[in-house]
Amino acid sequence: MGFAKLLKRGNLSSEEQREYIDVIEEESGRLSNMAVGILQLSKIENQSVLRQKHMYNLSEQIRNCVLLLEKKWTEKGLEPELVFDEYEIEADEDLLKQVWLNLIDNAVKFSEPDCAFRISIEKADNRIRVNVANTGPDIPAESLPYIFDKFYQADESHSGKGNGIGLAVVKRIVKLHGGEVGVQSGGGKTEFTVTIPQ
Repeated sequence: MGFAKLLKRGNLSSEEQREYIDVIEEESGRLSNMAVGILQLSKIENQSVLRQKHMYNLSEQIRNCVLLLEKKWTEKGLEPELVFDEYEIEADEDLLKQVWLNLIDNAVKFSEPDCAFRISIEKADNRIRVNVANTGPDIPAESLPYIFDKFYQADESHSGKGNGIGLAVVKRIVKLHGGEVGVQSGGGKTEFTVTIPQ
């Protein structure tokens, strides 16, 4: 029987009512986020070219994304390590913002409490490489080839914390920019790497 039906029936203690309402609220939020993610991914999948490319400060954008997620990382006692100079890039600023928010949000979600997550930027030839790393549960080796597939959840330690859409969005946006995204995980550390033309 659903939690809403149990609430309708009554005869519940105040503590039970609060518990059931919390579950309903959490699940509603998860479904809402999934619906938004599906719409977002559908829109991006139907896009074949970048229409709004311009030069902007990539380093500043990433710092702003970290600040947007400050509440989440402070609640876990995390410390961001930002290891980069100033870099300019010609890209779709709004789309790349989604990439960084997704990757940083994942780093925060799966980090062990009271640790650090690390973001670095490097330049090689005419390409920019952004690394987002965290300490926490490894992604199983057998899951790594599928981690960017729609709705894929790596394992039980990762399920329930996302909807399997964010990394598919990341991959599509990076591909639209002519870039690549990859992941390495092992020894309690996971690192996502995005490489795109500058």
